Amino acid sequence: MLDLQTLKPILPQEVFASIEENLDTDKLREVRLRAGRPVAVWYNGEECFLTRSGVSRSSERAIACGADDVRSSVMGASEHSVYAYNDDIGRGFITVGGGVRLGICGEVVTDSGRILTVKNYSSVNIRIPHEILGISRCIMPDIISKAMNILVISPPGGGKTTVLRDLARRFSDEGGFNVLIVDERAEIACCRRGVPGTDIGKRTDVITGGSKRHAFECAVRAVRPDVIVTDELFGDDADIVAEAAGCGIATVASAHASSPENFAGRKICGRLEGIFDIYCFLRGFGEKTTAELLTELSARR
Repeated sequence: MLDLQTLKPILPQEVFASIEENLDTDKLREVRLRAGRPVAVWYNGEECFLTRSGVSRSSERAIACGADDVRSSVMGASEHSVYAYNDDIGRGFITVGGGVRLGICGEVVTDSGRILTVKNYSSVNIRIPHEILGISRCIMPDIISKAMNILVISPPGGGKTTVLRDLARRFSDEGGFNVLIVDERAEIACCRRGVPGTDIGKRTDVITGGSKRHAFECAVRAVRPDVIVTDELFGDDADIVAEAAGCGIATVASAHASSPENFAGRKICGRLEGIFDIYCFLRGFGEKTTAELLTELSARR
């Protein structure tokens, strides 16, 4: 459960007061602060606007957000030292206590094509992680009996990360496997200063912030996991997963797609052919996500 005080340093006072007084934080998924526009929240399975008395589908009574509010949110998340968090900000996010993560939009500063930082912040999306222990049982009740390659597919916000997190815990605690979470954006294990903010299992290690290639190479050379759990696969990630499979390491990963047919049309689908044992598609958003299994496609090698 979210410790509401985690949000206090990163939210405008009026926004925090409304959430504290009117909302059930178990149903709160996102808070969006956009300079010059109303505050929006993803609450109880739908996007709506935050008012002083709760939420509304209309923006007329919504709390307004200014540029200073957006800047203060980033400053609060970085503990008033943006330089200390500059690498994260350059990658577009900051993770704070409890795995709460700010996605940061603004003006990107580059030098010879290299991203240095982001300035003139225009908006932040404050994403609130939710743990649902055992949620993967409704999809794959017995899957942890042996290490298998699993790809979890859904639209954005469809519950992929929640399922990945629970599978990591189950492979670790129930399956007895050594698990490595490759957490590029610190959203699976929700680590802050090296300490996981979620229950990821007793036999689980985490590499945060680096590229998948770096983390997978570290795994093969030194960490010796039985299972690697990682987030969204793109492009050359298919080659990395194939290399891990060739080394006897199972991969549990995710991919974005609005439907099985949509995923089949992505280039990476063909590149992943023959690697994954199970393809699992989730549909829905918010409160309706992980319990709604559209289809499970098995591709036994």
